[in-house]
Amino acid sequence: MRSVLPALALLLAALPLRAAPLPWPTTAAVLDQTTDLIRYVVAINGAASVDGTALAQPGQVSRFYWQRDFRPAWFDRDGIFIEAGDLVQALRGVEAEGLPQADYALAAIEQLMFREIDDPQQLAQLDLLLTDAFFHYGQSVRSGRLDPRSIGGDWFIPPTPFEAPLLLPEALAQKNLAEVLAGLPPPHEGYRRLRAILRQYRAVAAAGGWAPVAGGDILRLGAREERVVQLRRRLILSEDLALGTTDDPELFDATLRRAVRRFQRRHGLQADGSVGAGTLAALNVPVAQRIRQIEANMERWRWLPRQMEPRYILVNMAGYELQVIEDGKSVLGMRVIVGRDYRQTPVFSSTMTSLVLNPHWYVPRTIFRDDILPRLRRDPALLTRLGMRVFSSLSGNGSEVDAATLDWTTVDGDSFPHTLRQEPGAHNALGRIKFLLPNRYGIFLHDTPDRRLFSQAARAFSSGCIRLEDPVEMARYVLADEKRWNRTALEEAIAQGKPLSLDLPEPIPVYLTYWTAWVDEDGVLQLREDIYGRDRRLYEAWRGNATAIVAAEPAKP
Repeated sequence: MRSVLPALALLLAALPLRAAPLPWPTTAAVLDQTTDLIRYVVAINGAASVDGTALAQPGQVSRFYWQRDFRPAWFDRDGIFIEAGDLVQALRGVEAEGLPQADYALAAIEQLMFREIDDPQQLAQLDLLLTDAFFHYGQSVRSGRLDPRSIGGDWFIPPTPFEAPLLLPEALAQKNLAEVLAGLPPPHEGYRRLRAILRQYRAVAAAGGWAPVAGGDILRLGAREERVVQLRRRLILSEDLALGTTDDPELFDATLRRAVRRFQRRHGLQADGSVGAGTLAALNVPVAQRIRQIEANMERWRWLPRQMEPRYILVNMAGYELQVIEDGKSVLGMRVIVGRDYRQTPVFSSTMTSLVLNPHWYVPRTIFRDDILPRLRRDPALLTRLGMRVFSSLSGNGSEVDAATLDWTTVDGDSFPHTLRQEPGAHNALGRIKFLLPNRYGIFLHDTPDRRLFSQAARAFSSGCIRLEDPVEMARYVLADEKRWNRTALEEAIAQGKPLSLDLPEPIPVYLTYWTAWVDEDGVLQLREDIYGRDRRLYEAWRGNATAIVAAEPAKP
């Protein structure tokens, strides 16, 4: 068996220890007594707690020790294994992953680990605490502190299971726990970038953070006052403005205006270079809140599949943007419009399989009941103006019904037995192109006749679907046939006005996500408003103040 204490001492020598580790050669009798005590804690107590410390993963701990007949996992007659030191080192660095060190019973582990132990009860406690810490750390770092389905009905990407009880004995046997621990965080570049920026923002917080900029009139080019000095200090701390850029710190000069515009762009604000109410509010968000925001978005990366396809479409609802990713690089990007606050777009994944030029629009029940029916009651001629027809089947494939025979004032929106179909044309709600990605939520990517909304900084205007800024370019990309379906050919086919369905030569995965913080390819931190309140619910759940909500499928928009 391994002689490990000298190596353990070397591993942890650089870390601030409470006491030097002590050699632990023991006897078979002590090991047997320790096994009996572990059996008692697991079989009788259900591994709920150890000496007053509640275990985070009692079910997995129990399963693990039942499978090994309750034998200790972290030491034998020759002493404690070096892997225990690897785990302690990982726990000491857990805050770099955006996780609170206090969650992992590190103090209790260190109190037992770095002093002389000759008591089987304390040996059993240490073994159980180490095992629970590995399971809890592994689950948190790899798959998230929380199951996203437990905090709201808005996340429908299936979680990736993490079989820690199977992983630990193999890692201990192969003596590669350090490598296993290093491989647990998400492998995505987006996660690594957030981890790096988290370190920078914590350094700012440790130095005292940034002071607020005082309120007052709009600050703009040419202003001269003390608040301009405050603004400069604030922008320097967030690296929007370089040091030493002026000899007149009270003057709002062109360099400062460029810095304000940079700040506005990376916060999703109108980049006018002036500090009005919206920009001032973003400037005065405390650094501690930004740190929490970064941590929340690191958590969302843990909820995604560890292996993404070589090519996929990524929609970030909070950022109002779409990107096509190939081999980790963005090859196409555009603005999008997402669901309103009361018709939020859910997070889910699907596969784009086809598109339709000049599509019909079959009006969803909720939109008919809440939006169109009230208007029809006031103005029955609305159907004609919008190019809508009534069909007897709820699927829209039945016989046509004469709308003039219907009394809209008596129609019940919930039990109406027909459906409305809007014909292709300038007023069609789906615009000229619809992209199909099969899902149970009734969500499409599509064009829109209302192009002016893309000029808005905040673009939560839809009934849940994703409206695209440049659907023709998206169609050209996904059809991948420049000879037959270049931009000119697509526009000519659209001009004919007839529905045309086209299968994609290769299906493309689509991920609808929600990030309020990310680092772009230039290394710039982007921050956005929490438009759906999902950051807030996550914070509440972390604090333990949120009531668990069973995820429910959203109503079709």
